Amino acid sequence: MPYWQVKGRRPFERASKIAHAEIINNPLVQHFVQGCTLPSAPPPEDLKQKLLELPEANGRISAVIAIDGGMTETYVREEFPTASIAFIAVGPLLLRLEDLADLDRQPFIGPEDMQRLKSIERYVLVLPTKSVRAKGGTTFSQGVRWAVQDFLLQRHLMPALQWLLFREWRAKEEREAWEIPKCPNPDCWEEQIRFRSGDSVEQPCPRCRQPVYLSDGLRLYERIDEELGAGAILGYLLTAIEQIVLVHLIRSIWNLKPSLFREVLFIKDGPLAFFGVTAPMYRPMRDLMKFLGTAESEPLINLVGVEKTGPFVEHAALIDKDLGPGQVLVLNNEYIYRHIEPGNASDKSFGKNTYYGAKVIFRGWNQDTYVASIPTGDYKPNPALADFYNGADVLRVLSRLRCSMYDNALVPVVLANRLVSLADVPSAEILKKFAKQQVKLA
Repeated sequence: MPYWQVKGRRPFERASKIAHAEIINNPLVQHFVQGCTLPSAPPPEDLKQKLLELPEANGRISAVIAIDGGMTETYVREEFPTASIAFIAVGPLLLRLEDLADLDRQPFIGPEDMQRLKSIERYVLVLPTKSVRAKGGTTFSQGVRWAVQDFLLQRHLMPALQWLLFREWRAKEEREAWEIPKCPNPDCWEEQIRFRSGDSVEQPCPRCRQPVYLSDGLRLYERIDEELGAGAILGYLLTAIEQIVLVHLIRSIWNLKPSLFREVLFIKDGPLAFFGVTAPMYRPMRDLMKFLGTAESEPLINLVGVEKTGPFVEHAALIDKDLGPGQVLVLNNEYIYRHIEPGNASDKSFGKNTYYGAKVIFRGWNQDTYVASIPTGDYKPNPALADFYNGADVLRVLSRLRCSMYDNALVPVVLANRLVSLADVPSAEILKKFAKQQVKLA
C-alpha cells in the first residue's frame, strides 16, 4: 500500500514502473498462467441440436413491473476521508404494454407521453460504511444493523420480509421459523437465535441481552468489521433489498387479487438468486415460487431476471450468431460447467444453494439476445423448457420490450435504472456535499 496525503503538502507515493518484470520472469507465475484454460463455445453443429423453438403463448400479460437499484459511497469529511456513508436507491417501475404500443405508433414522443412510463416508487437507504456511527447503535456495527432494520420498518418492507422468511402464505401450523446462526453483537457467542411468525421483529439475545433484529436474518453482520467497515455488504444488501421489494409487490397482489398475477410480468435486473452471506434466502424464495407456481392449475407467477453483464452474457455473445429468432437454449448443469463456468458437472450443481430459477439464452424476433432466469419451483439441474413457469409468455413479452439505445436492452429496465441509478457526476458529488453538511462530529 502506498503512502497518501495527510496534510496535503506532499505528493502521493507513486507505484513502481518496473515491478512487473519480477512477476513476469517468475517461473512459478509462468507455470501457473500456462496451466490456465478458458471455457469455450460448443461447435455450431452441437449447439443447433440443443436449440428449441419457443412455443406459442397465452398473451395475457398486459403490464410490466421492473425492479432495479443503484448505490454510491462518499466520504463525509475532507480531513477524515476514510469516514464514509453509502446511499442506496431501489425502485419498481410500472409500465403498461398498451402505453408502450401507443408510443411506438406515434411519429413524435412528448414529455407528457414519457410520464406514463415512469410510474415508480423509490426506496432510499442511507448506511454508514466506515468510521461513522449511526444514532441507533453504540458501536459501528450496531449502527449499521440498526440502519437496515429501521429502513425496513419505515418503508413498510418488514411485513414482506416476515411473510417471506416465515412462509406466511401457509396455514399457521405449517409456517417455519428463521434461525440466525450466531448472535450478531460483539463478544457474544450465543447460537441459534430463532424468530417465529408473530414474534416481535426485535428481541434480546438470551446471553448478552443486546438487541437482535429480524433483519439480521440476512446475515450481513458477518461481513461488517469495526475497523474495515461495511463496504463489503453493499452489493449483497442492494440485491437483497431489490428482492424484498419484489416480495412486497407479490404479497400485495396476493392479498388484493391473486388473479392479477396472470396480467403482470415482474422483471428483476440481474439473476434470480441471493449470493454471499444472503444466500440462505434462496430457500424461502424458492418455496414462494413453488407455491405461486402450483397454487392453481397453471402457474400464477410471471417473473424473469435479466442479466446485463457477466460470464453468461459473454457466452451469449459468443453463440449469438448461431441462434435464430425465437430460439431458446436451456442451460443445464453439464452445459454450464463445460462451456461457461469452470467446474465439474459430476460433483457440482450450479445454483443449487443460491438460485430460485434456472437460466436460458433467448434470441428475440428483433435480433437481440437475452440471458434470463425464470422460476422452476424445485431445483432442476437439467431443466426442460416446460419446467419454466409461464416461460413462453415471459420470453415473448421480453422480445416486445426491446430498447434500441443499448445492446440487448429492455425499455422498463432502462427507465428504472435511469430513475434510481446514482451517477458519479452530478449525483455522487451532490450527495457528497449533502453528507459533509449534515454529518456532525461527535
